[in-house]
Amino acid sequence: MQKVGVYLSSKDNLPESYVEAARQVGALIGRTGRTLVYGGARKGLMEVLAQSVKQHGGRVYGMVPEIIEQRGLVSDAIDVTFRCVDLNDRKMMMNRESDVLVALPGGIGTLDEVFTVMANTVIGIRHQPVVFYDVDGCWDVLLAALDDLFRQGLISGCPSDYYSVAHNLQELEALL
Repeated sequence: MQKVGVYLSSKDNLPESYVEAARQVGALIGRTGRTLVYGGARKGLMEVLAQSVKQHGGRVYGMVPEIIEQRGLVSDAIDVTFRCVDLNDRKMMMNRESDVLVALPGGIGTLDEVFTVMANTVIGIRHQPVVFYDVDGCWDVLLAALDDLFRQGLISGCPSDYYSVAHNLQELEALL
């Protein structure tokens, strides 16, 4: 069974297209018998995703930092809880437990997680597939910046050595 790690925002009040994308990705993971690996919080897109996975028959692994537990923000959609100390610990555990990693719309935490996976690829620690799900162009500026770094020779190889981009659910499903 493939375990899909998903990095995404825990923010509320985001564009409806981001919320719908989280629902659709959750449905895809659930209906295809995969397991979601995510940050464990019952907030924002994270909760939408986890609840959708559960509603569609999937399993949910939650990587739960102490601070999320202390704040009473642990999702009830989690089947298996992995307790961790902090965000670095969570990131390490998510990466270890995931076969593929998907970046839905997210902020600084999502960027940190994605860049850690790509940096591990650069130095040869581990190569894990990363997919940016570019909902409504949310990743366009970042992807353009990465393309520019490749053009300047600051990153070895080519973008496809480090990540793929999906613009819709069908492309994401094909990449998984």
